Amino acid sequence: MWGALAIALCVVAAPAHAQSDGEQPQGASEKRELIYCADLMTHEEREAYRAKMRAARTHEEKATLRRAHQQDMQARARQRGSDAEQCIPLRQRYRGGRNQ
Repeated sequence: MWGALAIALCVVAAPAHAQSDGEQPQGASEKRELIYCADLMTHEEREAYRAKMRAARTHEEKATLRRAHQQDMQARARQRGSDAEQCIPLRQRYRGGRNQ
């Protein structure tokens, strides 16, 4: 019985795990980016941010949205008493930054 339960959990968790590794959903034209401070946001806030990014037409518009979002999230992190560096995903912090 426990074996069947374990297999069922693996089957159910596999699609969710595949999307959480940065893979893009089927039909997506752009790679799904990591959202700055996503763990300080609700699911609805993350989806709204993604919708704004999809609606932005130029790279400049997207860059402006990212800057505004980072400032908002840094302010939220300060309000909660946490360090804004915690907003950077661990895998980027350990690699030495975004471009490495």
